Amino acid sequence: MPPLLKPPALRKGATIGVAAISGPVDEEKLASGLGALKARGYRVVEGENVRRKNGFLAGTDRERADAYLRLLRDPSVEAILFARGGYGAARVLPLLDAGEARAHPKIHLGGSDVTALFARLTQEAGLAAYYGPMVAVEMAGEDGLDWEDVLTVGRVPAVRFEPPQVLARGTGEGPLVGGCLSLLASLAGTPDALRAGGAVLFWEDVGEASYRLDRMLTQLEQAGTFDTLRGMVIGSVTPPSGETPGFVREWLADRFAGAPFPVAMGLPAGHLPRPRTLPLGLTVRLSLEKEPALEFLETAVAPR
Repeated sequence: MPPLLKPPALRKGATIGVAAISGPVDEEKLASGLGALKARGYRVVEGENVRRKNGFLAGTDRERADAYLRLLRDPSVEAILFARGGYGAARVLPLLDAGEARAHPKIHLGGSDVTALFARLTQEAGLAAYYGPMVAVEMAGEDGLDWEDVLTVGRVPAVRFEPPQVLARGTGEGPLVGGCLSLLASLAGTPDALRAGGAVLFWEDVGEASYRLDRMLTQLEQAGTFDTLRGMVIGSVTPPSGETPGFVREWLADRFAGAPFPVAMGLPAGHLPRPRTLPLGLTVRLSLEKEPALEFLETAVAPR
């Protein structure tokens, strides 16, 4: 893995590119999200495919990749924000060159299916990426989001955990890696498989039954992903109908009882109305002893 490279901080009033490398976008939500960005004073450039629909994808693989690459290569674009997740990001990875992303170090902000691209960026390009809200999802009408503060100032406040959220005690320090669990599991056995040695793993997911989440965790565990893990933080886990949050917590507590690394749940990140923005690749400390907390030990972006 190359040395970590932080992209330059986002300037107020800068040009932001909006990319769609996964599923098709809801036009009404897209308009709301774009309006929110413009209301904050940003100029917005849409990828050519953002409003396209090709079945369950926002255009062909080549269209989605090329539109993203144009934003990456455009010197006027300071940050690339993703419209939504869905499915399809992994399909464009063979069309991308990690070296080009490192040569054009820009802010990348998104979540869910974009996990696949972020694995490529952080592991192959050595470029920090930012797991957080998306333009046609959480930015479409939600206030109180922290992404702008993280990307302009670089400030990432610590997250405190209540005692019931601590599933395994201990302290660990390392780069923060991860994303949506179903995507992390799907990358196992591929060139972009998660490399979590010496890292703190973050994962979250939505609408998956506990047995399916357990299967994904078992897949990663048996693939060796947890072998030298320094810690684990679990974000949003929204159960399907028939499962209660209490059931999910009991399963997680049982699943990680006696884990050889600290584990906490309840990180307010992932598929939530107001998710925290997490800088992937940056060093964090997970301390789950007297005052349980996840601390971010670096500023999130490089000064200009």
